[in-house]
Amino acid sequence: MSAPNPIVGLGGRTDHIATVPHLDPSRLQLSSEEGSVLALVGRVERIDAVLSRSSLGEARTIAVLLSLRAKGAIVPARVVQRATPAAPAVDASMAEEVDLEPEQKREIIDLERALDGMDHHAVLGVPRGATAAEVKQAYYNASRRFHPDRYFGKNLGSFRARLERIFKRLTDAQNALSRAEPPPPVA
Repeated sequence: MSAPNPIVGLGGRTDHIATVPHLDPSRLQLSSEEGSVLALVGRVERIDAVLSRSSLGEARTIAVLLSLRAKGAIVPARVVQRATPAAPAVDASMAEEVDLEPEQKREIIDLERALDGMDHHAVLGVPRGATAAEVKQAYYNASRRFHPDRYFGKNLGSFRARLERIFKRLTDAQNALSRAEPPPPVA
């Protein structure tokens, strides 16, 4: 159900929007404003959250969101809240016999589970407004921990696919944040 004051073409302010899966932003020839707003959307985000975090102002951000929608970069999304289990779930992956320490297993599992709710900044662990050098360094540091090739020749079992998913998300975040130009300084 949408909130009052819907934005025609997007939905209610508390509705969610999502980046189209397997989107290649380089093919869309996005403006710097479109790139920065798309980075705010991440994988999925509430419209009001994008509006509040954007430095473009509400009216301009809405116009950019509508442009992204017209270009096929974003779509309205339905977010279904998962029920919280009554008891902590037993994670079979932790019992899997692989060449990883328990701390490494837990770190990989926790990060992979959190990816869906993280924007590009959170994935890389950088603050909003981070410089290109900070984004690059954060990507480098994360790559050293999560690149699947780091574990070459080791038995990773199901953790190989988890590492590949994490590394792809790190790369997507780095590409998006490196491409997005910071807003001009206010005079």
